[in-house]
Amino acid sequence: MKNKLKILESKPHFGIFKLFNNKTVFSVSLCVVFLLCWNTNNAQSAHNITNKKPNVMVILLDDLGYADVGFHKLPASSQVFTPNIDKLATSGITFTNGYVAFSTCGPSRASLLTGRSSSRFGVEENGTSGPPVSEIIVPKIISDQGYRTGAFGKWHLGEADGMLPKDRGFDYYWGDIGYKKDLLMRRIPQPPVWSSNPKPYNETYISDAYTDEVVAFIERNKEQPFFVYLAHNVPHSPFQTTRSLLERIVAERPEWAPVYERMKLEKDKWKGDKYNFGRFKGLDLDQDILRLTYISMILSADDSVGKIVEILEKHNLRDNTLIFFLSDNGAALSRPNDLGGVNLPLRSGKGSVYDGGVRVPFVMSWPGTLKQGEKSDLMVSSMDIFSTTIALAGGSIPKDRVIDGINLMPYLTNEKSGQPHEALFFRRKGRDFWAIRSGNYKWVYNKSKKSKFKDIEPDGGGLYQVGTDWTEVNDLSNASPKIRKNLSEMFLQLTKDLPEPLPQIGNNSEE
Repeated sequence: MKNKLKILESKPHFGIFKLFNNKTVFSVSLCVVFLLCWNTNNAQSAHNITNKKPNVMVILLDDLGYADVGFHKLPASSQVFTPNIDKLATSGITFTNGYVAFSTCGPSRASLLTGRSSSRFGVEENGTSGPPVSEIIVPKIISDQGYRTGAFGKWHLGEADGMLPKDRGFDYYWGDIGYKKDLLMRRIPQPPVWSSNPKPYNETYISDAYTDEVVAFIERNKEQPFFVYLAHNVPHSPFQTTRSLLERIVAERPEWAPVYERMKLEKDKWKGDKYNFGRFKGLDLDQDILRLTYISMILSADDSVGKIVEILEKHNLRDNTLIFFLSDNGAALSRPNDLGGVNLPLRSGKGSVYDGGVRVPFVMSWPGTLKQGEKSDLMVSSMDIFSTTIALAGGSIPKDRVIDGINLMPYLTNEKSGQPHEALFFRRKGRDFWAIRSGNYKWVYNKSKKSKFKDIEPDGGGLYQVGTDWTEVNDLSNASPKIRKNLSEMFLQLTKDLPEPLPQIGNNSEE
């Protein structure tokens, strides 16, 4: 549109024409009026496109390890193949201090969508009833601002009446409710977008189904602002993959070829071109095969990112779309076996309040608005997605409750300086496990008798300078007792009004 306007502006002025009679004058006048109207209308159209409210997309992976993306350039990052995720990171800002509010699936997702630590409404474990209906999630607010909202994939926030995605404010949902743990889609019905051309069994994989539904949603709603919440199941167990994904990993990372050859010999785990690792608990697992399966599952999510960016670019929506990419928590480390993922150099993993459980890959990409290829040390949280999205949509943050999320945009466009958060706290009260980070310091208290991590801290908790000691192993309690005392007091002050955690009514695994 802007190019057309420039062409018009470069035309000769009508004053240079020699006018011989009234007819000529009248004709030229009509042309002037027509072109001025065309110019005005099209300028207005260009203005409307420029000022259209931005689309917002959240792409959430499940149990993705901190080191399991190429853009982090950690030792284990060289084993994975994530070209589209890396490109997304290059097109935006990566946060080295990106956190989620909880280290397990359900509470983490509840916190992301409400902008509140789910400790504020008693959800600290999986297997609870989910966020109460009194809790407000993103689509409830931005729908009033003209947004179409869609949720896709894993929900995990309650399956009772009144708790499903459309009950909570989403206009559209397609995912795995009622059909859990079946990435190979043996039981999950094919998505509506495939109904006119059903795929044969060997060509179905859950990440593709979610992605194709997202693409169709964008196609249907491209003329208005939209919010997409895409929650992939991968690379969470069950560890299931396809021959195509495995062979692409081997082609790009030849060091995996011997492992793939061993996989081919496991005839009982193959059905056609689909591979199911099976039970992952035991002492005799092939850890290399588990790792290869895991990173091939990540590749399916990487394909998803590529396909979504492609459809946005096709419809000239990319520069008007903010994409968040992150994990719901760190990789699962179930001793004696690590479940494929790598959080190193962060300590511990899923279920833990050490950074390996709550510090995750975190990207914001919005070309033309946010800087590209930047690494930021701002301490940000998944809860900030709530406040940032509502601010961009023109909505109002609820005033009748504590909102922990912060609108990040002023900090990323240099309108505000400093840190968005003075502190972030993490609590699993039922397990006597909690922590707080402020500045470069983090205090961790772990007295859990249930802990499978065997990381019992010193009396009063351990103090770590996580800004430099990512491993959280160098306890500074004796060297800096005042800092430890201040952090523990800050934690007590921030959590003094929190309710008791809700009881688990279902599966109490770290799902």
